[in-house]
Amino acid sequence: VKGTWMGSTTLPCTYTPSEGFTQQTISWSVERDYSTSTIFQRDHSGDHILLSQFRDRVSVPKHSPGNASLLIENLEIPDSGHYTCKVIWRSENNSLITKEVTTTVKVVKDTRPPFASWQLPKS
Repeated sequence: VKGTWMGSTTLPCTYTPSEGFTQQTISWSVERDYSTSTIFQRDHSGDHILLSQFRDRVSVPKHSPGNASLLIENLEIPDSGHYTCKVIWRSENNSLITKEVTTTVKVVKDTRPPFASWQLPKS
């Protein structure tokens, strides 16, 4: 996924809710410079943003079963990295099932001039 500096991007993480399975946790982590950090976690106690540089810039839909996509706003160049969505469900027999999906994000500066900065010559 390409994101534009100071713009926003949505990292997809969707699944089909199944009967007999209850969602336990959703977490998003980012890997960059060979280290992985958890950004966001949703569990029975609510939503938690665990990295201060993402505070007030990330969100996951609340009332949208099957959608755990991450919206990042006001993108910064250091936001580039590998983002992993991990969803854990509990089945009726109490076993845990985990699914993960990873998306690579590259934040780039838009080098095109603003649209209003040029005018057509008058004929």
